[in-house]
This record gives sequence, structure tokens and C-alpha cells, in this order.
Amino acid sequence: MRTRSKSLKHDINRTTSLKDDIRQALFGALREARLKRHLSQKELASKLGVRQRQISDLERAAMDPRLSTVQNVARALDLELMLIPRHLITAVEGLHRASRGSSANRPMYALSDDDAEPDSGEHVEIGATEEFENPRAPERRRRKRPRS
Repeated sequence: MRTRSKSLKHDINRTTSLKDDIRQALFGALREARLKRHLSQKELASKLGVRQRQISDLERAAMDPRLSTVQNVARALDLELMLIPRHLITAVEGLHRASRGSSANRPMYALSDDDAEPDSGEHVEIGATEEFENPRAPERRRRKRPRS
């Protein structure tokens, strides 16, 4: 019995620690977003209609806010909260790195600068289809329906 209670206690501490880590990461990200937008806590608070103290407590993870509060703060900072299935996390992280455009955060499969082909001066944008359209395909036009 004694070992069982110790392992149970260990699991509770581990769960609490993980919860605290997630809170610290989330609220730290909100703080970084606020600083990136050059907003003071007071300015963000007035934008949201709350007191500056609430923003301070939120960023320090000194409070356990409602999900709606976190969502409102995130949206005020031009962010969106999302639940992502675990199996898609690496794909989302890759898209996030790519959107930042930093070569320091290139995916491991990307060519190194030494391996890159010389610039030919031409490139095709993703989604550009003019080169690949079938010339024999009939042109599709939308019919306008008369209004009732």
C-alpha cells in the first residue's frame, strides 16, 4: 500500500507540474505578443475594458482565468486559440516556422545554401496554373441567375 500512495502522489505532482508549465508557456506567449506590438499592460487592459492588474496577474500566471478571458486577450493581440490534434502538431509547427520566413528555422529537409541551385531568374508561384492549364479544356463560365 505504501508504494501505491507514493506513486499516486508522484502522478499528482507530475500532472500539476505539467499544468503549470502549460500555463507559464501560454501566458508567456501572450506577454511576448503584447511586447511585440509595443503595448503596455495598461493599454491592453483599456482595450479590453479590464484593469491593468488583471493583465499583470494573467501574464505572471498568478490567477486561473476563464477561457473566455484568455481568448479575449489573445484576440486583442491578433492571436487565436486553437485545439490541434496531437498528430498534426508537427505539421502546424512547420507551417509556423515557414510563416516566419527565417532561414535559421529551416526544416531539416531543406537544401543548405551550398546545395541550392543557382537562380535562373524564373520562378513559379505555388498555385500559379497558367503554364499547366489544358488548352483543349472548355472555358468554364458561371451563369448568372436572374434574381427573383
